[in-house]
Amino acid sequence: MSPHASPSVPRRCRTLVVGGSLGGLTAALALSANGLSSTVLERTAGRTQRGVAILVAGAQLQRAIGPEAHQVVGEVLGRSPMGQMSLPHAWWDVYSALRRAAEADPLITLVERAHVAEVGQDGSSAWARTDSGETWTADVLLGADGYRSVVRRHVDTERPHAAYAGYVVWLGQSELPSAYRGRVGGPDFFSHEDEMLAVYPLIDSSREVTRFGWGWFDPTRNDLFHRIGAVEGGRVVRTPRVSDVPEGVYREMADRAGGAWHEPWRDAVVRAFREREVIATPVAEYLPRRVVAGRVALLGDAAHAQTPMTGAGFEEAVSDATALAEVLPGAASPVTALERYELSRLADMRRRVSGGQSFSRSFSGV
Repeated sequence: MSPHASPSVPRRCRTLVVGGSLGGLTAALALSANGLSSTVLERTAGRTQRGVAILVAGAQLQRAIGPEAHQVVGEVLGRSPMGQMSLPHAWWDVYSALRRAAEADPLITLVERAHVAEVGQDGSSAWARTDSGETWTADVLLGADGYRSVVRRHVDTERPHAAYAGYVVWLGQSELPSAYRGRVGGPDFFSHEDEMLAVYPLIDSSREVTRFGWGWFDPTRNDLFHRIGAVEGGRVVRTPRVSDVPEGVYREMADRAGGAWHEPWRDAVVRAFREREVIATPVAEYLPRRVVAGRVALLGDAAHAQTPMTGAGFEEAVSDATALAEVLPGAASPVTALERYELSRLADMRRRVSGGQSFSRSFSGV
């Protein structure tokens, strides 16, 4: 395994995973636990912070990725914190743990800076081509490339895009004031006029809670996100950069936070907006009709993008990975195996997304 594969590495592999975030890494680890090798194509050179809080079901994750990878993950996240089910971990901590496990796995090859532009298949293989012209072929191709999935365009050509849910979540992570450490409970939610603040105390590897993640659900600035090109024609085009959002909006949000929220959260949220340590994330949702086409399958957000209010995105991705690892090893036909995967997972995917859409319609007024 090499995190930086060279051009001389053969481009044929058993299983090709497009996308190296949480879902893609979990799928690769689950396949490895069942004896299958995979190559993971990641568009970046290592991830940056993308989310805030991830609730890790330790037993479910161990069943998916096997005891050896789970041990590595436990070394990063802490075995005791992984055994509790009330407090989430920081997104970056979970990603770092899965990444370390994948790097240590001889059946997983990680290829960075591989920006997949197109995928396809023929009677004997599936393939992915990058924007630099490199091509990989495999028996099976798994799309774990997020809500803007390129692979989804191949699986469902008539419905390739996730829809904009009608609101944005401003995401941040802040230090918990020392006076409140040991005094906070689990995740909580607060409303103010048309908006909502969700807060998630974050547990670390020593079982301490010194940080919290938060998401400010905001349906009032749709015009802004259309204007800066993050949302177009009812779908999310991209997550805007910090510099895309006008300075005046950050000042306005900081002032609004001072009057909308209470301690121990208020001052930290105000500070995050003043210092621009916030990710504005337009919420995308995708209700799948199908997640398989021949030798190509979707998992994670590529298959079932859902509002973070469900709190189930990673849990569902782990379930996807488990199901794939159950059907692919020893399968006489990868096409038949993936059909079994779709049959086992599609109803649950749709149920989760539909539940989130009910919240989104009520919250955004759409």
